[in-house]
Amino acid sequence: MTHRTRPLTRQLDLNLLELFDVVWRTRNLTVAGEQLGLSQPAVSHALARLRRTYGDALFVRLPRGVEPTPLAVRIAPVVSDALRAIRDTLAKPTFEPQAARRHFRMAMSDIGERFFMPRLWMHLAREAPGVSCECLSPGLDELQQGLASGEIDLAVGFFPGLGAQIRRQALFSERFVYLAQKKHPLLRGDGGAAALRHTPHVLASPPGSHHLAAVERVLMRRDVRVPIVLRVRSFLSIGPIVAETDLVSPIPSNLAQIIAGHLPLRLIEPPIELPSFDVCMYWHRRFDDDPALGWLRRLMAETFGTQAPASSRRATRQAMSHAH
Repeated sequence: MTHRTRPLTRQLDLNLLELFDVVWRTRNLTVAGEQLGLSQPAVSHALARLRRTYGDALFVRLPRGVEPTPLAVRIAPVVSDALRAIRDTLAKPTFEPQAARRHFRMAMSDIGERFFMPRLWMHLAREAPGVSCECLSPGLDELQQGLASGEIDLAVGFFPGLGAQIRRQALFSERFVYLAQKKHPLLRGDGGAAALRHTPHVLASPPGSHHLAAVERVLMRRDVRVPIVLRVRSFLSIGPIVAETDLVSPIPSNLAQIIAGHLPLRLIEPPIELPSFDVCMYWHRRFDDDPALGWLRRLMAETFGTQAPASSRRATRQAMSHAH
């Protein structure tokens, strides 16, 4: 046999239940009124409404205080638990990094892993030792679905066209520089587009690399037309290839600095203007107020945000100055 759930009557509201709970705990109407900021007439009126609702006296007056009826004894734990559960829904969730146990799933390219993860993990290990991370490289559709479902917490990089529901916060502006051997002829003089037309290129073409597609459109313009003789899937392959051949390659400046620090290579200012792009964080608006993800986004912004572009340009200029 099933029982139909009856809607709560308009006579029963949270204020009445809270009064019941306080009277139950204090066994005193005067004290209950003081705790709730109610006058004695207001307490008496509210208690009368409770009695009508339940069809029971609920509390019987004694010379000192009140005594609960059997019905009040039976419903008191339920009312107390219900009020506690409601209060819990109103409490703002928090994230305590030092005590947290959380697994973050972040989407980024191989460049992103190389550039972001060493410094990010250094901060995570110190500030949130119970946190772990996983880096993913999904396609654009999978990325959008993952951000919406929460399967992916944060995307970092350059991902245009993710839709109106996806939030975007720029970390810094990135640009392309050329990477070449230390004694490459391109380092001598300023031949502009003409110099590039006679210089074999290797290009990285990672799947979904929108920023590189814009660069390639410039390189293939009628007035430039550089010879692209080799294509590879990953930017991380560029360094060893350029170091051992006469090929040159345009790559993002932050990655170029890292590679040039480990191989006998130089950074070259592009002889022609190449498009720049914003490196951003992306997340779904559903998670705007998630405390853990808010903390992660703040950490990313503090670590790679406003100071990153200036330091990047300064380091790039220093690296280029050694080439002349």
